[in-house]
Amino acid sequence: MKTYISIFIGLWYGMTFMYAQKQVTGKIIDANNRFPIPDVLILNNQHRQIGISDAEGNFTIASRVGDTIILVHDQYVTQYEKISSSETVIRLQPKPVELHTVIITTEPVKESVHSQIIKDKSKTGSQLRNAADLFKDIPGFYIQKRSNTSMEPSLRSFKYEQMNIRYNGSSKLVNACPNRMDPVTAHIMPEEVKKIEIIKGPYSVRFGQTFGSVVNMVTRQPEDYGPGMHGVMETGYEINGNNKMTRGEWVYVREKYAVGVEGEYRDFGDYTDGEGIVTPAGFKTVSYGMKTTYSPNEKRKVYAHWYQKFGRDIKHAGLPMDSPKDDSYLLSLQYVEHALGEKWPSLTIKAYTSYVDHLMTNGYEMDEPRPNYPAMDARTPVWARTSGGKAELEWKPRKNWSVFWGTDMEIIQRDGEKTVVVNINPNTGQPLNPPMIKKFSVWQNAQINDFGFYSEAHFQAGKHLFVSFGGRLDAVYSFARHPDPGLEQIYGQIEPQTQLAWSGFSALKHKKNSRKWEIALGAGTRTPSMAERYIYRFTIGEDAREYIGNPFLKPETNFQLETGWKKTGKNFSLTWDVFASYFHNYITAVITPSLGSGSGGCGGGPAMAPRQFKNVEAFQYGFDVALAYKFYDNWKIFADFSYLKARNLSLDEPLAQVMPPFGHLGVKYTHQNFWVEGRTEWVSRQNDFSPSFGETPTPGHVKFDLRSGWKPSTHWSLGMAVLNITDEAYYNHMSFYFRNQPQYNGRRIYEPGRSFNFYIKYQF
Repeated sequence: MKTYISIFIGLWYGMTFMYAQKQVTGKIIDANNRFPIPDVLILNNQHRQIGISDAEGNFTIASRVGDTIILVHDQYVTQYEKISSSETVIRLQPKPVELHTVIITTEPVKESVHSQIIKDKSKTGSQLRNAADLFKDIPGFYIQKRSNTSMEPSLRSFKYEQMNIRYNGSSKLVNACPNRMDPVTAHIMPEEVKKIEIIKGPYSVRFGQTFGSVVNMVTRQPEDYGPGMHGVMETGYEINGNNKMTRGEWVYVREKYAVGVEGEYRDFGDYTDGEGIVTPAGFKTVSYGMKTTYSPNEKRKVYAHWYQKFGRDIKHAGLPMDSPKDDSYLLSLQYVEHALGEKWPSLTIKAYTSYVDHLMTNGYEMDEPRPNYPAMDARTPVWARTSGGKAELEWKPRKNWSVFWGTDMEIIQRDGEKTVVVNINPNTGQPLNPPMIKKFSVWQNAQINDFGFYSEAHFQAGKHLFVSFGGRLDAVYSFARHPDPGLEQIYGQIEPQTQLAWSGFSALKHKKNSRKWEIALGAGTRTPSMAERYIYRFTIGEDAREYIGNPFLKPETNFQLETGWKKTGKNFSLTWDVFASYFHNYITAVITPSLGSGSGGCGGGPAMAPRQFKNVEAFQYGFDVALAYKFYDNWKIFADFSYLKARNLSLDEPLAQVMPPFGHLGVKYTHQNFWVEGRTEWVSRQNDFSPSFGETPTPGHVKFDLRSGWKPSTHWSLGMAVLNITDEAYYNHMSFYFRNQPQYNGRRIYEPGRSFNFYIKYQF
């Protein structure tokens, strides 16, 4: 790039006369992370002057105060800046990307092998239940559904804790409910998500233990709006379910500080699926948050974020209980200091704490109790507390090197007790006097402490070649203060355990003009989760089978090899990834008749042999491909396809809970302030299923959506959508079965049928 800039500078000076005026000096930085931006072209059209920023973002240009300069960079939005003083700091905004999947566009020398997904604007006009809805149209992602709020994304065969989901690089909320009624994606306002960064394999060590993939949900910061006072009011309505959403945000930004306050209210009802069956899916949530930033100078910045959510009357069609209460909070603090020294660009220190307070019941405090209530009154109050922190120092031994040294920690605590009061004899139908009372410990008052140490390096090895590598060590200490006697009867005395987990990766990346090729090899290790270790005879799966943990599980390791290629042109983008993994000590649940049949779970049901967590050997391979092509002036066509094959080698059968081949095809028309998009989703029949997990084949489906948006003025935005236009009756392979309607129990939970959505937003 510097060569072309030098030629351009020579031509420019050859066509102009010398302009001897007062010198203006300044620094150009990234508006989001405050990193200096080199190679920015600076033009003063009024007097035909030109300059370029150096490696530290500094520049000097002959100009007068009051002149307007133009700043140009291929990775940032072109900006016009009026000079107000002889020394100035200018912030540039990264260019937004409209293609569905793009390779990250930060400094090449700092890139990991991963993709950056910009939240698709076509979501405007459809009401989001929780943040998991943001993943529905992202290539390669599949959604597991238990209810309207209990939805989680999966990528390839990675799910649950195998996916390392974070907020803003570090913060985390873990579920308190063993049934995952309250997954991590249920505790955040989806409208505040600015972008979703995805590392598709164990190719970074900076985000904690990573077995399969990293998902970093980056939320909007107050300074993203620019100086001054700003506000947002938006509301939406969906006919199928009588769903209502209202959200407001107020932001005030000054030179040294910024503050933002936001809140939302969601009231969703039961929806009708494509077969005309009403699915219990209602819930109400109220959320609010406050974000502040303070910058005493250009080198230092402090961030603070407080967020709280209150959930009420939450129905879970695929789970044995519902939730009259699901409350959570998150508090995070971050300190960033830049330019500590010539070779020390930045120091980042983060800390956070989160708490989830959750109540499960089959009728208590619920407007619509389960059919077996009050004959049997089951209540399970549970809680989860997560605390963590991270300290990271960047070192630049050479100009084209970036080395990150860091340490992080995560402490997860959970506890709760299930109480079952049996008022009616299930065999005779006669009242019991006194009632029979049973109590069960849920999490055995367990705790997991994880302390990690890592180093990750990125450097430029040639004109177009970049190298990345890294390694980390996690020391994990786990214990249950009150292990269930039934668990100890199976395994003997359960003592605290210390496990060491090693992870590492290396990658090569070649970038030239509009082409990019990369290859990476990673080994990601994950120690067992609390449910996998200590859960005892709870129904936490898709049917009434109880699950039994295994305190002596070994950490699972993913040895993954991946290669990817991307080509971009003026009107198109094509990307593909091919990957293969070998899973050592992969953790899965296997039906184990020798452990005896239980009660069938919370709320009754037929007695079934339980599932026990075990280590197995497994592998997977597959590919992802995505294409976007712009034709004529206003039309764009896009398509993506994902294929995965995964097998349990120990049991010689397919791996459980794996998505079938699927993809999307769509076309979008954009004209000035109006756009309309048609999209189809195609999912193949899943014939690869796990008998040891109790799976069965699932049919494929095709559905069609139509979305549109209009921005009549700077302040107003309108949206409309028709989802599932053909009223297709379908469900996903990983969706759960009905558990709360006797006439449908054992039937899969289908997705909503045809739905009309409306949306309006005012912003100033």
